Amino acid sequence: MDKVAGHFDTIARDYDYYKSKNWYYYENLKKLFRDLIPPGKALLDIGCGTGDILAGLNPQYGLGIDVSREMIEIARAKHNEKKNIEFRPGKIEDFSQEFSFKNFDYILMADVIEHLENVPSALENINQICELNTRLIISMVNPLWGPVLVILEKLKLKMPEGPHWQTSIKGLESALRKNNFKIIEKGYRLILPVYLPFLSNFINNFFHRTPFLRNLGLVYFIKCSKIV
Repeated sequence: MDKVAGHFDTIARDYDYYKSKNWYYYENLKKLFRDLIPPGKALLDIGCGTGDILAGLNPQYGLGIDVSREMIEIARAKHNEKKNIEFRPGKIEDFSQEFSFKNFDYILMADVIEHLENVPSALENINQICELNTRLIISMVNPLWGPVLVILEKLKLKMPEGPHWQTSIKGLESALRKNNFKIIEKGYRLILPVYLPFLSNFINNFFHRTPFLRNLGLVYFIKCSKIV
């Protein structure tokens, strides 16, 4: 985890630049989370980066956690006018001690799971801070897109990933079940992650309803609840 933190500390000042280059992807990611998370809820955003997703979800109370202190500093500066949101450096390993007193309606992990060395252990820690009403939402890149993203990174067309470990969709779902999470909803989004006028929105709005196309989406998401 220290290597992951070091990587994101290094790229923190360029993080929003990369997001602006790939704005269509990030706007669609935000739209997905708005569809899954109603405004006015208590929300924990794990791996919050510079805080834009958390701020855009309009929580009643929002807490953004990231292993990168540089990211947290930027997030605090960008969103300091939002008194209902706070940002703290933190690790999943410490969650059971730090946040067991909190009651979060939603816990969000957006493109974070690939940067965890031990996914089952992380989910075990997250489960300890979940109440029965808490909903855990995870998004990750569809592993089918792995080779494409490697090429784009080499061409400097996307953010450098740094240390990461490929997690299969079946492996993630199995780890969730073994750590007492029940899957409520899952699916794919964004088969065309660049903006082409008229075409991109049309294709992205219908492909995930088509059986032979839906598993090809770039973004995989899953929504879970805790099992008693």
